[in-house]
Amino acid sequence: MEVVLIVLILVLVGYFSKIFEILKEEHAKVLNNIVIYIAMPSTIFLTILKNVSSSQVLEFLKLPVVIFLCGLFVGILAYSLGKYAFKLEDEGLGGLILVSMLGNTGFLGYPVALGMFGEEGLARAIFCDLGGVFATMLLGTYVGIKFGKGRGKSVLKEMAKFPPLITGILSIILVFFGFKLEYLPNFILKSLNYLSSATVPLIMMSLGLSLSPKALKFGVLWGIIASIFRFIVSPATAFTLSELINIKGLERNVLLVESSMPSAMMTLVLGTLYELDVKLIASSIFITTTLSLIVIAIWGWIFH
Repeated sequence: MEVVLIVLILVLVGYFSKIFEILKEEHAKVLNNIVIYIAMPSTIFLTILKNVSSSQVLEFLKLPVVIFLCGLFVGILAYSLGKYAFKLEDEGLGGLILVSMLGNTGFLGYPVALGMFGEEGLARAIFCDLGGVFATMLLGTYVGIKFGKGRGKSVLKEMAKFPPLITGILSIILVFFGFKLEYLPNFILKSLNYLSSATVPLIMMSLGLSLSPKALKFGVLWGIIASIFRFIVSPATAFTLSELINIKGLERNVLLVESSMPSAMMTLVLGTLYELDVKLIASSIFITTTLSLIVIAIWGWIFH
């Protein structure tokens, strides 16, 4: 419950900063840039180097594979439901697939994993988020091109420009070859720690700035459907896969929490870029993010 309260307070700081015009909604982009290009890479580098040993790397690499496969499976189910049951047009169908299959494994997953499981849990959440990034870049881009208006962007080029992904891969390589944080000068470590400490509050404030209750009027139904996929189907798939490939203990606990994160904020970026149904996406993000507080509380009760 404490994790939920911390997340709620930090999100509300961002939300009320917007209400009282201390910050504006467009400032969320500035905060996101600070997180993505500076704070989050510092967190990823320090956390992986501190908490992951070379003998664990191959075992931990199962986590992004499962997250990616969960996204793929949920995306196929969402496509089938939207096309054959609801007869959605391409723009709406693409939006429904995105909000159902892509979870907020980084921007909400990191703070939740850290609060629920400590730094060891955060290390595993980072591996899960690598799968989320690949799903966003590969599956998300495919959905955008298939159901929206393709923009000829190179997926590989976009991935190569995403600092958290590059930092994660480089950190894993360093761990695999036995590099340790002690090899770095103390002033660099302290600088990285200061930058890393900004990650969680900035993420939560940005989330608060981005949320808009007005999005509810665009379609509660789609938010409920997305919630079923994000909070029931996705973690059920992750649990099944973890049983099949023998993921146990803390790795499985973190995997289940990460697989049940709400719709990713990145879906709105993809929806805008490829001209999908942005109203459906915005509504689903707000509803799933709000309901996720209940889901996080349930996981906290289960694991403690």
